[in-house]
Amino acid sequence: MLALQIPEVGKLELIRADQPETHPHTLRVRVAASGICGTDSHILHGFYPANLPLIPGHEFAGVVEVVGDGVEGFAPGDHVAVDPNILCGICYFCRRGKVHLCKNLVALGVNIPGGFAEQCVVPVSQAYKIPKELPLAYAALAEPVACCLRGLDLAEIISGDRVAIFGAGPMGALILQLAQMQGASQVIMIDPQEGRRRRVEKLGASWVIDPTHTQVVQAIRDEYPEGIEVVFDCSGNIAAVQQALGLVMRGGMLMLFGVCHKDQNLEINPFLVNENEITIRGSYNNPNTMSRALDLLA
Repeated sequence: MLALQIPEVGKLELIRADQPETHPHTLRVRVAASGICGTDSHILHGFYPANLPLIPGHEFAGVVEVVGDGVEGFAPGDHVAVDPNILCGICYFCRRGKVHLCKNLVALGVNIPGGFAEQCVVPVSQAYKIPKELPLAYAALAEPVACCLRGLDLAEIISGDRVAIFGAGPMGALILQLAQMQGASQVIMIDPQEGRRRRVEKLGASWVIDPTHTQVVQAIRDEYPEGIEVVFDCSGNIAAVQQALGLVMRGGMLMLFGVCHKDQNLEINPFLVNENEITIRGSYNNPNTMSRALDLLA
């Protein structure tokens, strides 16, 4: 089969690989579509830990070709979306219900071969059967939508809240739509790329700002002096995160959703965080949100 492989940091090559073997309690899936995540780029450039050489790809959907021994409820021809995050179930965090923080987490496309190949073997626990009328290219968005749902759950947006989002890439665009569904009265998008700004305008953003031509914090504070209830960073840009912190109103939340470089640090005034009762949260992974994501996509 054909596969796209990262043999070492900085190198990407199309290879012919052996067809993967199906084991008990697994499915062999013919991949129909696989999304390209920022994490894939980070793996390629050595910014994110992975087991190289690697066939990446952790956002994918396809059609079941072979069903392994011991599998029930799936048959060849079924359409499936894949949750890449395989949990151990026995570590401290799994047994405390914090499965997304599993100490022994193994991910398809990060630690073991993923969806940038014609076929992929998937533990049956990670496969979600989907209706055949849902296009498989859309179903490949299930994992990113599930991650965004997790961020929305933690952000606790209530009807009428104002939301600002730094970064109008795919994840920012998904957060925008989910925030609107949650009842946000205004969603402000900040991004330097014109194409991304045009896209979120079409998706209904209330106000779209080009940070290369506008002093973002000043402009938004002029319009909303009290600040913004919930501010997301979906950019992974440390300068954007610093600006985002300056927008959070008293009692509001900064949601760190984008992935900054692990060696970058944020300057925070603890007094102001305490005095204004600001919440700073991270959102990691997609615990128990895949099924909801697929229902929304369907």
